[in-house]
Formats: sequence, C-alpha cells, structure tokens
Amino acid sequence: MRIPILLIITAISFSSCEAFKPLAKSSMNSEENVKKNNESPRFLNNISLNSNRGTATTVITEPQSTDFQETNRIPVLNPGPSFNMEQVNEMQFKYAIRMDVEVERVKNIELYRYIESWWATPYRLGGSTHKGVDCSSFVQMLISSVYNLQLPRTVREQKNVSTPVSRDELREGDLVFFSTRKGISHVGVYLLSNKFVHAATSEGVMISDMNDPYWVRRYSGAGRIRQEQPLTATP
Repeated sequence: MRIPILLIITAISFSSCEAFKPLAKSSMNSEENVKKNNESPRFLNNISLNSNRGTATTVITEPQSTDFQETNRIPVLNPGPSFNMEQVNEMQFKYAIRMDVEVERVKNIELYRYIESWWATPYRLGGSTHKGVDCSSFVQMLISSVYNLQLPRTVREQKNVSTPVSRDELREGDLVFFSTRKGISHVGVYLLSNKFVHAATSEGVMISDMNDPYWVRRYSGAGRIRQEQPLTATP
C-alpha cells in the first residue's frame, strides 16, 4: 500500500519544525542575554559640574580599565546615609579635589569662596590688594572677612595674640607658622587634612600640604585666635 506523497511531505514538515524549535529558543535566549548585559549598570567613569546650576552632575562614559595605582585621581566620595549628592555646591567639589578630601568635609563655603576670590594673587611684600599681597596681610583679611575676628598686621604679632595648639589638635581657621628665614617669617590658615592656605612667594595665594618636606623642615608651631578679639559684636 503506497502512502500518498502529500502525507509524507506534511509529516516531514511537522517533524522539521519540532526539530528547529530548540535551536530557535536557544538563539532567542542568547539575544536576551546580550541585551541584559548591555543594560547592566556601569561604573561612573566621569563626574562633571553643571556650572549653570552650581551642582554636581554625573556623566556616564564607556567603561575603562581600573588602575588603582593612578596618582591623579578624584577623591573618593563616601557619603553617609543623609548625604545628598544633588546638593553638592560647585565650590565644595572644586576644593575637595584640590585638597584630596571627601566632598562632604568641605562645609565652610564662605571660607572657600574667599580663597577663590584671591586664588593665584601674586605675592608682594607689604601688599594688601589683588595686585599683590603678602602672607600676613592675606591671613589678616581672611580672618576678618570669614570669622569676623581682628588680627594685627605682622606674622610675629599674629603669633603673639594666638593661643598655641599642637599639630594634632589643629582645626579649620587656626594659624600655622613657619621659619622661612631667621625666626618666624611666614603664616597661613589651616583648612583640612594637613592643608593650609597662604600667600606664597613663589605662586601667590595657594593651598599647600604641611607634609611637604619643605614645610615640614620649616614648621614653627600653630596658634588659635582668641575669641575675645571680635571686630564687631556678634549676636
């Protein structure tokens, strides 16, 4: 008895479809995996500032190889549970990078705005303007503008009216003194993490590191400004 050719062709067709189903399913799974991989979270390789709004925004770029020995790195941000990255001020971010500290530690915005307004002003002995300023004049004006406290004009006088503090007790606003010539001859204002701002003879107003060998050899102590010397009465 002969089986009609049409029935044979039909049987082969159904058999072939069933045979190809696993292959088709495997191919679909492969495409879904590729799609999922492409949509997986990426590391933020770049962080930029939106200068129009004064807030930090993130820009995602293609992943790059991680090198933990990289020297020019952005400070590690380790915000606590209540830290809101969207509220970071541009000045905070800028000076966190300059001082290599966590951005949330840069809290005194008025202080850093004052530093920014004098940044890179050239050194000039006896100067007190943006055309040129010396170290004690810069410190005197900073303390007056930011902390509303009065200081005398010279380095020696500023040391005499401040209360000595040890280096491990330094806090923002303390004065740090150095002997760049005979006796105490240079002064700066302590910030954070062994960094201080001063009017340097080489580069003008800048931030330096007290652990730099040059400053380590010349460090001559620190002082805290006495609070009984306000310029004006505070409420």
